[in-house]
Amino acid sequence: MRIFDVGGPEVLSAETDRVVTLPNVLSLARIALVPLVYVDLTSGRLTRALVVLLVIGATDWFDGYLARVLSQRTRLGAVLDPIGDRAVLIVVGIGLVASDILPLWALVLLLARELAVVLVGLVLLATGSSIPATSRLGKVATAGLLLTVPAFVAAHAFGGVQGPLPWLLALAWFGFTVNLTLTYLATFGYARASLAARR
Repeated sequence: MRIFDVGGPEVLSAETDRVVTLPNVLSLARIALVPLVYVDLTSGRLTRALVVLLVIGATDWFDGYLARVLSQRTRLGAVLDPIGDRAVLIVVGIGLVASDILPLWALVLLLARELAVVLVGLVLLATGSSIPATSRLGKVATAGLLLTVPAFVAAHAFGGVQGPLPWLLALAWFGFTVNLTLTYLATFGYARASLAARR
């Protein structure tokens, strides 16, 4: 997902059917790292989990940047990017619950939203309708949620025996609440656009 519009001039290109490109390799590497974060979280290795999460976030920005400036936008990359985002939110979210960093209800709210989007997409595909493009609001909200994940981990990793850092934990919860609300608003907009597409 493109989070920041910085880093130099943008070169636009049409999507191609190429598979082996540097951005696609980075996207696959990002997805492959997600299980490692889960293992680290559930094993109590919070500092390493945080480092890997930061690497995942860096590659998330870098693969999109390279795809634009190297004119290597591909259809596979367009699929891998949202898969990587969902993998982080779902798999790492489960790891956060298993390690008592995130309550179960927060994960349920996340999963409910993702399930709703998947169901709407399946209905559209089954009826032969076109799938609306992801809104800017949805992209921004998802990016915000992805940024809150390392904030939760950092609050606990740097808190020591006295518990998580209060100010960082409060910041993480603020970001989680705001961006989760925005994702639901974006989902309602997606549903409306989907109904319009069916008509």
